[in-house]
Amino acid sequence: LFRSNETMKILFYLKDGHRFEALGCSEEDVIRLASQFNNGHLMRVKRLYINPKELISLVVCNDEDNQ
Repeated sequence: LFRSNETMKILFYLKDGHRFEALGCSEEDVIRLASQFNNGHLMRVKRLYINPKELISLVVCNDEDNQ
């Protein structure tokens, strides 16, 4: 996926039209989010809490690519 020392930016797009960003995320954060989504559990990363039933998509990018 990504090199373990790289940080990532995760964009969350919700059904109500809101978009949230989580900066400085690790590969472990992405793996945990995927598991939480697949199991229908509350998705938690940094200080964000996302209901997976309200999520349309999430996009993972290298932080370097978004500066």
